[in-house]
Amino acid sequence: MGQGEYGEDEKQIDELTEALYSSISFDEGESPDLKMLKSLFIREGMLINNNGDPLIMSINQFVDAVEEQHSRGELKSFYEGEIASRTEIFGKISHRFSTYGAKFDPGASEPFSIGINSIQFIEVGGSWRVASIIWNDQAEGRKIPEMYL
Repeated sequence: MGQGEYGEDEKQIDELTEALYSSISFDEGESPDLKMLKSLFIREGMLINNNGDPLIMSINQFVDAVEEQHSRGELKSFYEGEIASRTEIFGKISHRFSTYGAKFDPGASEPFSIGINSIQFIEVGGSWRVASIIWNDQAEGRKIPEMYL
C-alpha cells in the first residue's frame, strides 16, 4: 500500500524504519548505536541473512557480532539507507519491503550492495516494534524488481 494511507501507524513505522537504519550507520571513529538498535526490537527479535544458507541470529547475537567486528577494526564505518519502500498494515501487524543501499563510506557515489530488507513489525502496548528482519542482497540472477525500486 502507498505511503500515507494508514495515518499514524504508517508514520510510526516510517520513523521506526528510519531509526533502524540510523542505528547501524556510523562514520569512521564512531560506533553504531547498538543500544538504540536493540530498543527497536521485541526481546525475541530475529535477524536472518538469507543470501546463502540462512544465517539466523537473535537481536542479541547480531549486536554481539557487530560489536566484535567493530572492536577488531573489521568494520570501521558503515552506512545503510532506504531507497524505496512498500508498507502494508493490518491491525497490529505490519510488513515493509525496504529496498536499501549499503556503503562503507557515506560519501561513496554508489553502494557496494543493494537489496531488500523484509521487516516485520508488531504493535505492542500501543507502539510498534520490529519482530524480525530478513534480507537478501541483489546478486547475479537475483535482480530487484522495478516495483521495489
